[in-house]
Amino acid sequence: MLRITEQSNELTNELDVVGSLGMARLFRQTDEQLFCGWREYPCIYDVHILSRLGELSAIAEERLLNAIVKGEKNTFIFSGCGTSGRIAWLCARTYNNIISQHYPDVSKAFRYTISGGDQSLVISNELPEDDPHQGEADLMTVSEDCDTSMFFGITCGMSAPYVAGQINYSMKQPNMTTALIGFNPVALSRDAHIEGWDQTCRDVFLRLEELSEERDDLFNWILNPIIGPEPLTGSSRMKGGSMTKILLDSIFLPAFARILSKFQTIPTHHDLTTPTQCICLMERITRQVHLSSDAIARVTDMAGAVLAKRTARLCYVGFGSAGLIGLIDASEMVDTYGCREDEVRAFFKHGWSFCHNNEGILSSMGEAFHLSNKDFSSEICPLLTKDDGVIFLSIEGDSVEHNEQHSLIAAVMATKAQVAVVHVGVRPSYFDEFKKSRAILCPVSCDTLGCKNEPMFAHFGLKLVLNAITTGANVIRGAVFTNKMINITVSNNKLFHRASEIIADLVGCTTDHAKECMLKVVYECDALSEEILSSALSNHLEIAAKKLMVVPQATLIATGKWSLQEAQLAMKGSESLRTLIDSVVNDSKAE
Repeated sequence: MLRITEQSNELTNELDVVGSLGMARLFRQTDEQLFCGWREYPCIYDVHILSRLGELSAIAEERLLNAIVKGEKNTFIFSGCGTSGRIAWLCARTYNNIISQHYPDVSKAFRYTISGGDQSLVISNELPEDDPHQGEADLMTVSEDCDTSMFFGITCGMSAPYVAGQINYSMKQPNMTTALIGFNPVALSRDAHIEGWDQTCRDVFLRLEELSEERDDLFNWILNPIIGPEPLTGSSRMKGGSMTKILLDSIFLPAFARILSKFQTIPTHHDLTTPTQCICLMERITRQVHLSSDAIARVTDMAGAVLAKRTARLCYVGFGSAGLIGLIDASEMVDTYGCREDEVRAFFKHGWSFCHNNEGILSSMGEAFHLSNKDFSSEICPLLTKDDGVIFLSIEGDSVEHNEQHSLIAAVMATKAQVAVVHVGVRPSYFDEFKKSRAILCPVSCDTLGCKNEPMFAHFGLKLVLNAITTGANVIRGAVFTNKMINITVSNNKLFHRASEIIADLVGCTTDHAKECMLKVVYECDALSEEILSSALSNHLEIAAKKLMVVPQATLIATGKWSLQEAQLAMKGSESLRTLIDSVVNDSKAE
């Protein structure tokens, strides 16, 4: 059986033909699956999952109290690859900010690792995901000075060797509690061979499941509510990333609330002392977000028009922490849709200094790593044309200097760029600056934004909005056929196999034939030598990661009607990738 996270969602089979408002409505339905679940499988509201969340929250509370009262060095480590690693970073940053307001001595209690290191916060860096040994080494480094650790390994498809290596290590440590977060039944974990390792992800995760089912075991946990296939097949940045945040917040926010209530009175509009209360609030916010579907659709149309221009760029400019969510969203565009590295970028005040990341300021790594609003003002804004787009992002109550806000808005409005504004919370006063202008306004009215000066619920709502906008925009630009990505970057083991499944499904061939066609594109040949065929997959991926249009070219070749050169010429002469693939698929079906 194909893993659920890799299946096609039946709700979105016509995602590429329903228009921007239709897409917003479909995303509303698939986001509901975060809470209502999928088919007969257990969802987050099932008793056994709520029970696990409650027990983990109690353990977290006890460990935090011991850190506060007894001075124990107890840590909480979140880890993942791609979006999972970025959510791990965001949550660690948020929780450290909350606890440090009251107990500065435990301000670094929350830590993260991400495959590929902190550069992966900005650019898609998928190949390190295949290395279980590096995963283990990263976990050892971040936990070596701890008395105890709670480790949460996040792999939405239960398919990341990097995380499997960490789980394998963590299970053996007497001072570590191990939790796996993913969204398939454990039996459907990826069972493919991992180069340089004698285990598979499935081997490791089944062993963790066995330990977790032992009576009175409080050290090994599986958190895998089934949320169904992604609205865009395999794009776990969407529901998978959202559910990861829901699970972590529902464990730790109630733990914070209970701890702080022991020492002080906390004014709050909502009870957040149990995971169930937190989940219900997240569901409420999801519904409030989708009340803005019409406005989201208008911004999607604008973003789609920008991305359809092959030389244009789309920029998120964030005020306060809203820019961090823009960064998470923009970072997925290269591998998911084959965008240029400079095509979708995010900027926010202070850039790296505001990230509180492990490796500090990385601006010297290149222009893609220039993240501050000052970088935007000096490097991007003067070059904006009518083809480019800027989306301002803000959250009610976030600390923002209004002078900076006003000057940025004025500078962008003085250009001919297309402009949109996404704001979460009560309609802000600065919206008045856009009256009678070309700007598209997208207010998202959520009544609960966060607690203790950290707008974690607004972050969640903004993530839903931005996922909808950029997914829809890439559908409009022609990077999606039905609900499948047709221009993913083939940059790791998982994506290589996913790409072969996409090609096989589109043209009705075997996955082995699809893989051969991809290798022809990668090595730019019409016949594969024995040397190429016998080479390790990691060698292929090292070359493939730098290639553009691998999947669409391989799709054409897989039909048997196109040579490599003909496929390359077809790519260059096509205005819309989707239109070209559509004609190829229809020709294949006609036969």
